Formats: sequence, C-alpha cells, structure tokens
Amino acid sequence: MDRERITISIRKNVLDEVDRTIDGTTIRNRSHAIESLIKKGVGISDNKNAIILLGGENALSRISVVKDTISKLKDESFDKVYIAVGYLKDKIIEALGDGENFGIDIIYSDKGEGTAGAILPIKGKLISTFIVFNSESKATFSLKDLLSFHKKHRLKATVATDNEGLSRGIYVFEPSVFDYIPAGFSMIEETVFPKLISENELAIFPLFSR
Repeated sequence: MDRERITISIRKNVLDEVDRTIDGTTIRNRSHAIESLIKKGVGISDNKNAIILLGGENALSRISVVKDTISKLKDESFDKVYIAVGYLKDKIIEALGDGENFGIDIIYSDKGEGTAGAILPIKGKLISTFIVFNSESKATFSLKDLLSFHKKHRLKATVATDNEGLSRGIYVFEPSVFDYIPAGFSMIEETVFPKLISENELAIFPLFSR
C-alpha cells in the first residue's frame, strides 16, 4: 500500500513503550511499530495475509516469479506476506528486502520442513483467512474472486486448479488448517489435503471457467 512520510513529536516515555514492541520479526522497526499501534487504535486489522513457499536448492532461480507474486498481492491490497525460506535465507532477503520497495510488509520464516511443515511456525501470526503460494505459481486471476469463492463455500481450504484439474500451487486456508499439520516434516499435498478431503473441507476453484 502507498505510504507517506510524516514528522511527529512523541513524548520519550511513550516512544520507549513503542520501541518495546519491536521484536525484529513481526514488528521490524520503529516506523512499523507506530503504524501497527495506530492500526489497532483505529480498528484496522491486517486481515489480508499470504505465505510464499521459497525453499530448496532452486529458490534463487524463482525470485522473479516471487517478485511478480508480491506485486500482485500489493495490487490487491494485501497487508503482509510471509516467505518461508530454507538455507538460502540470506541471499533471498538480499534479493527481496523487507518489502519497502513493493509497498507491502515481508516477513521471513526459516523453520519447518516440507510445504506444510514450513508454514506451521507461522501459525500464531495468522488469525484470519490466508493464501499460500508455491514459489513457481503465478496468479493470473483475481485473488479477490478466489477469496470470495472460498468464503462462499465456508470450508477450511480451497485449491485453485487449471483446465486439467491440476493444482496451481495456490491455496486458501482458514487458520484451523494448522490443526491438520503434524510436527516434523509434512507436505500440504500429501498430508493436509487427504485429511481435508476425507472431511469434505476442501473446495476447488476452477480456473478454466474464468
């Protein structure tokens, strides 16, 4: 989202309390802390969040696609994107930064194994519907339409599929999906989806009809 630079005066004791909210992860710096506290004060919640899975040896080769995804999220008014990374974390951060250039907050997570295991450490930070992207997946359709479809069906998960019925690697989840992810290595496609399907909690968003 667009940002404007302003100058304000704050009492030192108040500023000290603001600085105590900075943890380097969910609240990165003083500007981020002030914005977050103001949002809470005026009743604005960060309710449009996404996760991009960017692990593995080929992670750096997918940076351009990830940049396109981040720009798409910004254009559709998402507030925050978590990027699940692996051992190439430092190089990925160098390539993408903290999101300032995109106008969206980027937070990195380097815990967990497998596509499901990688999102499990983010559990406590997501309290509303969120989207997960595999790093090679491009969203050439309206994410607003995808979210509306998901909300209409009132299930725990929605998968975007192409004209061959194959997963596009773009999923919508409710926070309750974390209950389906075991500790340790696990995959969304192999561990989570079968459980959701068995409980009729997974919807299909057909891209071929759009």
